[in-house]
Amino acid sequence: MSHKQKFSPDAGIAIGPILFVIAILALLAAVMASGNSDFQVASGADRISADVAAQASLIRGTINQCNMQYVIAASTGSVSPVTDTYPSPTGVTPVSALTCNPMGSGSLWGAILLPPPTQGFNVWNYIDDSANGGGRCIWTSPTTSNPSTVTSITVGLTHAAAKFNSSTSFSSSSEVIYNPASSSQKFVVWITMPTGTANSNCLP
Repeated sequence: MSHKQKFSPDAGIAIGPILFVIAILALLAAVMASGNSDFQVASGADRISADVAAQASLIRGTINQCNMQYVIAASTGSVSPVTDTYPSPTGVTPVSALTCNPMGSGSLWGAILLPPPTQGFNVWNYIDDSANGGGRCIWTSPTTSNPSTVTSITVGLTHAAAKFNSSTSFSSSSEVIYNPASSSQKFVVWITMPTGTANSNCLP
């Protein structure tokens, strides 16, 4: 004898809530896919701020550590003193190519991992113009054209600069020079301050 199963009048698929969830997911996907959305700008700015600030600190610290290693070694008599204890290549040099002179001809980095440049940015460069009073600095800049019109870049670099003692032009008390209005959007970090006119590579 067969029995027919009876369902409650309220039984069934709750299609309304499901459609609501689908609509919300579609809206979120549209927002995340939009290159000009607030979400995209904030995400890009946060990435730039964190990456650039961290790399600036790492590079500056490694160069200063090289200097200290030489000063300590010279004081013990294990190496001969020289005038310049910092890496001192001729002209503009990629940071990745620096050697710790005069401790040896090996890479400045040794076992330290130098991370790749922040996505969308050029490699970090270094110049030692201390012999002419121009100081020593490192810098990076965006690879995109007209970077000053890209909000994520200007906001990200502004936040990165705020993590240091920064200025928008040369200042004897600044660690970083970054001008959000500059066409290049160059982010400059001082290693040693100039004693005369700052080298042009160390200006925004």
